[in-house]
Amino acid sequence: MTTMNTERAEVPAWVLTALGAAGQAIAVAVVIAVGSVGGQVAGLGAYLFAVGFGALLLLRSWAPATVLVLTVLGTFAYYVADYPPIGMAVPVFGALYNAAERGRVVVASVAGAVLLVVALYFRIQDGESSAVLAYDVITNAALIGCAIALALTVRSRRHLGEERERAVRLERAAQQERAARQVEEQRLQLARDVHDSLGHALTLVSVQARVAHQVLDTDREAAVVALDRVASAAGSSLTDLRRTLDTLRSDRDGTGHAPITLAGIERTAQAARDAGLDVDLVVDVAGADAPGPVASAAFRIVQESITNVLRHAQATRVRIEVRAGSGVLHLEVADDGRGMAADRAAERHSGGRGIAGMQDRAELLGGTFTTSERGGGVTVTADLPLGEAP
Repeated sequence: MTTMNTERAEVPAWVLTALGAAGQAIAVAVVIAVGSVGGQVAGLGAYLFAVGFGALLLLRSWAPATVLVLTVLGTFAYYVADYPPIGMAVPVFGALYNAAERGRVVVASVAGAVLLVVALYFRIQDGESSAVLAYDVITNAALIGCAIALALTVRSRRHLGEERERAVRLERAAQQERAARQVEEQRLQLARDVHDSLGHALTLVSVQARVAHQVLDTDREAAVVALDRVASAAGSSLTDLRRTLDTLRSDRDGTGHAPITLAGIERTAQAARDAGLDVDLVVDVAGADAPGPVASAAFRIVQESITNVLRHAQATRVRIEVRAGSGVLHLEVADDGRGMAADRAAERHSGGRGIAGMQDRAELLGGTFTTSERGGGVTVTADLPLGEAP
């Protein structure tokens, strides 16, 4: 199957140059022929001048100002040779246009003025009547002005087209950069989600495995329960991982508003209870909704906070508070563990960046994130924007 190229084909520059040269030569030749009817008969030399005026335009790309000067001198030579009159502007029209279009506007204007002055001088010397003199001057001035004005218009339109093309290229580059940045942010978000989910699950697996090991010989029933919790944590983590990957494959952007789901936070609280913590969960989000990334970040911040408590804090109690109001989703996770110094030392030792990751999540959404010590333990607080305040 053949395909057709619908783009506009550009005419080669040499073709335009050849056409312009031919047009100039033909125009001068026609004027010579018309002037010869009923008057002075033009010889071969006059038509050779016509060919020469056109041939000079073949050099327009290399030396536009030189071509114009030679054309003006050729016009003077034509009249010195006493050939039929062709007007002063006709033979130089193409050269004037080319010089102005190439940016030699001053040269073109001066050349046009010289032609008008010379023509006026010799007309006066020949005793031409005022009517003929005015007609000749106005006609030549109009042709010279049209050549320069047309050249400036074409030049302006070309520059405008170049500016538009440059703007299109810049916009296309900006779009590609934004797309690449969005892909990178999505990959980073996916990495954070996988890290938080697997980190939380492995922490629970580690805690419950230690419990099973300690009671294996003395309380087989407790060991079985602990191992069941290991299996449950691993299964839940795999489900969460599949869900994250499915979201990526389905190309959902997560920007639509949806109700805040608490199932993940409640599961996190229950897993912490199973690990031996006394968990107090307070939730007040009745009727609230949020963009998908906000709900996801809220769950991940709570999950990572509980993971840090289980890993480092050696706490016995933790309080989880989730409230929505005044356009903000407020999160607070407080424990009674060893405090900030112990948490940061443990993170440095393990190479983790749990606190920094939670802060990144909050700030990317335009929210705030803080950590503080209360009563010896650590309190994590985050405020995530839900949208316009009611």
